[in-house]
Amino acid sequence: MTRRYLRFALLGSLFALSACAQQSEVREMKQSVSTLNQAMDQLNKETVKITQQNALNAKSTRGVYLLPGADTPARLNSQIGMLKMSLVNVAADGDGTRATLRIQGESNDPLPAFSGTVAWGEILGTTESYQEVNVKNQLINAPASTLAPSDVDIPLQLSGIKPEQLGFVRIHDIQPITP
Repeated sequence: MTRRYLRFALLGSLFALSACAQQSEVREMKQSVSTLNQAMDQLNKETVKITQQNALNAKSTRGVYLLPGADTPARLNSQIGMLKMSLVNVAADGDGTRATLRIQGESNDPLPAFSGTVAWGEILGTTESYQEVNVKNQLINAPASTLAPSDVDIPLQLSGIKPEQLGFVRIHDIQPITP
């Protein structure tokens, strides 16, 4: 009788241990699926922003559009050459937004000192038919680079608009500064 009891106890323990291991594996799998779903949601949002940014830039005759959340550079053929621009470190700052405009020269020459205009605001409508709303502008200046290829980071203070309201940043009128 004790052997039978021991056999049942041993089988019951093995079954319980295997059930615990399975539950642990199920929990790990659920966590992995949840993490994957969050990553896919982020990737989908980024893909939508990239598609919108590309559509706006395809139609733009006045500078280059950068959309927060696109996390992808856009190219601008300017008076100082072909530039690759991106918007990084977008964050709330008081009643506005702060961000960094990263500009990279695509040639093997250093960038000259230059100025330009940054416009920002909201976009209403679709990329097919849109309207820029509450647009503000600021002039930017960048010193000449000594290294090539050149990277310039320009801090931006985008007043009057929170990051969640910021629909676009448009850079235009890039011109060399003559000494």
